[in-house]
Amino acid sequence: MNVKSWSKTGLLACTSAALLAISACSSGAGTNNGNVGNDGASEQNNTNSKGSGVVTVSVVTSNRFLELAKEKYEAANPGVKIELKQSYEPPKTEGGGMVAMRAFGYDPAAVEKHVALVNSELMNGNAADLIMVDTLAYTKYADKKLLADLQAYMTKEKGFNPDDYYMNIFDALKYKDGLYAITPNAIANIWFGNQDRIKDLKLDPNSWTWAQFSEQLSGLAKKGGDPVMQYLPPEYFANERISENIDQFMNLNEKKASFDSAEFIGLLNEIKSYYDNKIFVEPDMNGKTGMGKAIKMGEKMNSKEAFINLKLTSFGSLSFGETWFAKPQIFAPPTEQNSKGNSFTAGMLLAMNEKSKNKDQAWDFLQFLLSDEMQSEPDLFGLPVNKKTAEAQISGLAEGENKLSPEYLEKAKEIMPQLTRFGGMEPKINDIVMEETALFFKGEKSAEDVAKALQNKITLYMEE
Repeated sequence: MNVKSWSKTGLLACTSAALLAISACSSGAGTNNGNVGNDGASEQNNTNSKGSGVVTVSVVTSNRFLELAKEKYEAANPGVKIELKQSYEPPKTEGGGMVAMRAFGYDPAAVEKHVALVNSELMNGNAADLIMVDTLAYTKYADKKLLADLQAYMTKEKGFNPDDYYMNIFDALKYKDGLYAITPNAIANIWFGNQDRIKDLKLDPNSWTWAQFSEQLSGLAKKGGDPVMQYLPPEYFANERISENIDQFMNLNEKKASFDSAEFIGLLNEIKSYYDNKIFVEPDMNGKTGMGKAIKMGEKMNSKEAFINLKLTSFGSLSFGETWFAKPQIFAPPTEQNSKGNSFTAGMLLAMNEKSKNKDQAWDFLQFLLSDEMQSEPDLFGLPVNKKTAEAQISGLAEGENKLSPEYLEKAKEIMPQLTRFGGMEPKINDIVMEETALFFKGEKSAEDVAKALQNKITLYMEE
């Protein structure tokens, strides 16, 4: 897939084999990188400790949305400076641009440097006022009273009106009844069905389970012919499933894990069956079933798969189904039997330093990121958490070049209120899960051995 062709439409096909080589797919971090900020590794936070008009923001790498927010906020607030402290400066591309992301997240070197820098600054008491915590085990910082509970600032006295936002997003981010990080942009899963392939399947597009996915699509796969799903390596697919339902296997509040449960072992075997039953078939990289050509805007793909699973970062991208399939149908993602609502990831997560002497100004900048003005920016790279902005964007799609059908407009209105589960895992846990599950799918370990290893490693990590 040609990422440049689709990045502006606000949609990422994160479950496509074509994405294994791209450099802008997000698993929880903003990816539209703009001009770089100041290098946090070389500058100390000497201003906020004096309670001055400088708000420091520690980020892995800068992005265009934050750069725009800095420019606009400083213009509207003379005397206040927003300092974006960048932990890692990405290497230059041949064309002079920056490369900060890999196919499924930041460059590990960027993450490592940001984690080391933030750890050092927090422990030494000289951390930034605001901290990007997408790549950090921020709940551990919350346990150590290093991050502020932002609920204390979500009051009318502080200029915050809960009715203006999808509070279900913020509620899903709570930890131990506190809110230690917020996101200005949510990324939702959306599925498109190919009506030419699934017309005989008994599936409810608004509510279906993974059990139905397995049964119905296994039957479709037995008929042979075209692929049922776009290919994704099993460890990546498993990682998404586990992440979407992480509360079933981890209780961060109590520091307990249940990866050695029969439910988790069953999940691993269930996912393996998708590959054994040819729902997912690895493409022939050298033959006709390779990764495919680049996609151009407006090009009709007329793909033959039964379903595609995509990451939605703008409402307008619901029209993508019409590009992919001749007769598309929007589906909610499959859910576990007892799950409620849908999961989401965050374009970026921002936390406030509990020891900051500039909290009020820092909170004011956070609120600016949630304002109508910033939420309507194309560079938000995610769905707005601001209700007014989201509703305006959906209404605007009733006409114009990217017009959506009345049916799609109604679907768009349902997306944000249904995002009730945060599908983000702490980076270290994510790495452990990926490494261990890969061994199972390669046949090097049994499901039981992988479950036991995960239980031991993650329990040890949580207790550190």
